[in-house]
Amino acid sequence: MVAPAPTGNILLVWDRLGDYHAARFEALRNLLPDGTVFISDLGESDGLYKWKNPLANDPSYLPLSSKPVQQADALARFEAFKNRAIRHNIKIAGIAGYGRLEYNLILVWCKLKGIKVVLFAESWYGDKPVFNRLKGRYLSSVCDGFLVSGVKARYHFSQKLGICDRPIEIGYSVVDNQHFASGLKNKNQKQILCVARFSWEKNLVRLIQAFQKAKLPGDWVLKLVGGGPQKEELQKMASGSDNILFSDWLSYNELPDLYASASFFILPSVFEPWGLVVNEAMSAGLPIALSIQCGCEPDLCSSANGFSFDANKEDTIIETFRKISRTTNEKRQEMGESSKQKIALFSPETWANSFIHLAFQTK
Repeated sequence: MVAPAPTGNILLVWDRLGDYHAARFEALRNLLPDGTVFISDLGESDGLYKWKNPLANDPSYLPLSSKPVQQADALARFEAFKNRAIRHNIKIAGIAGYGRLEYNLILVWCKLKGIKVVLFAESWYGDKPVFNRLKGRYLSSVCDGFLVSGVKARYHFSQKLGICDRPIEIGYSVVDNQHFASGLKNKNQKQILCVARFSWEKNLVRLIQAFQKAKLPGDWVLKLVGGGPQKEELQKMASGSDNILFSDWLSYNELPDLYASASFFILPSVFEPWGLVVNEAMSAGLPIALSIQCGCEPDLCSSANGFSFDANKEDTIIETFRKISRTTNEKRQEMGESSKQKIALFSPETWANSFIHLAFQTK
């Protein structure tokens, strides 16, 4: 069903666009009249992710700066946003956070101009009560609604930040589930897969140590896919362990086959705002093992589809590996089906409908 036309148009803004953002944009555009939804990013490249922007040639897309995202260009980005908002009669804006100067300039300007703002957020951390309350008052004053990742984020915004006069909905952190379900199945190998940047917060040093100490029976393999500053350290740790494999980042189109070849997915992060790789793995029908420090853990992991553990306690990771090795092939398939059913509630269509609900409801 197509939603009613807004009194003006919609502009979505993220740091840097990739396939994940394009999936949300396309889902929203499919629900609204043609020519009413536009999209921008702060820069056409960044120093962390080497995404290709699938919307680069779309007439609805326009970058707000030619500089990489990590380079300062706040005033120019703000001016570009204003010009685009005026030119395209923007009355509703979806803004990806408040951690950058340009976003705060945009939020205040939208408030002054009567442009409705839906803020996107995965934040659930921060325990300074006075600072949180001040932040909450500020965000309540410049935002009309909040589209957050999950229950941790909703609790943070409603309880810690004290935002009680603005609607807050879950459903921000989604991927194209159908894309990640399209891989060629090859689960003959007993492979535990971890897709993560090789950096401290992903806790891969402890993961490797725990896997080595678990001494799993049979032909179980741990495969780490990513890349980053800890690459050499991790490979040195695993030297001599034939059952620990490494791969650099794979392209978006290669990921479905990667997940399809695994038997279980694990993410041991000590800090993780959400964890979209978990969405990807679940869409591919994998059971999951997550640290309780992952933002998505209470939303996506249960006894029906996986195991939880404390990222800071090596013994709990060791025991999780042993639990995985004790699951039968039939049980893993059953858990994988549960993953697919659960993640179906977190889709681009979920995101689009939540955004529309926030954008069109009246105060």
